[in-house]
Amino acid sequence: MLLGHGSGARPLRREGAAHDDVTPPDVDRHGKPPPLARSGRAGRASLPLRRPAALAYEYFLDIPAVFQLLPDVLDVRTYAANRYRLTVGASDGHGHSMAAIFDLQAELDPGRSIKVFPADDGPPVQGRGMAFTGALAAEAIFLPDGARSAVEYAVDIEMSILIPGVLGLMPMQFLQNLGERAMEFKMTQMINGFTRAINADFNAWMAGEA
Repeated sequence: MLLGHGSGARPLRREGAAHDDVTPPDVDRHGKPPPLARSGRAGRASLPLRRPAALAYEYFLDIPAVFQLLPDVLDVRTYAANRYRLTVGASDGHGHSMAAIFDLQAELDPGRSIKVFPADDGPPVQGRGMAFTGALAAEAIFLPDGARSAVEYAVDIEMSILIPGVLGLMPMQFLQNLGERAMEFKMTQMINGFTRAINADFNAWMAGEA
């Protein structure tokens, strides 16, 4: 999927806003850790492009700009060399806004692949709100085909999700299954939305419009 920052990366097309305005729910109002459900899901897709693989690789090098094409992304921030914080918005369906935070590091194989995987050196999260930590790993492989190319990418996400209110009284296995189904739906939505956005943005970039 996304990925990496190299010396040949083009200027950032869109500036991310500062949205570290969420606080992980370490304790509830009674001072007790809130119940958490852990959920994970993987997704894969292939994106054919009418341009050489070298151009596709150059485009994907602008990681913050590419990440911003994911549905529901609130912020993408570079906090160190090849280190990124991705914040994705969510709702629990009861009017509570939440966010999933992923700290990432990039690994490049120039012209061939870009990988991101979890980083453990992200800055503290400060401010108000409710946030979940998560782990995200992704890989984009660039396949040349003459004047054309294809990008095959895979994404694997794991999250610890706060169980709101009265749902905490329900059996954990039921909540776990519910979380898995919700994650499967969300992953499909994200992959499909990202693929559409990448296709349109890549063509605009090639036309000099982005």
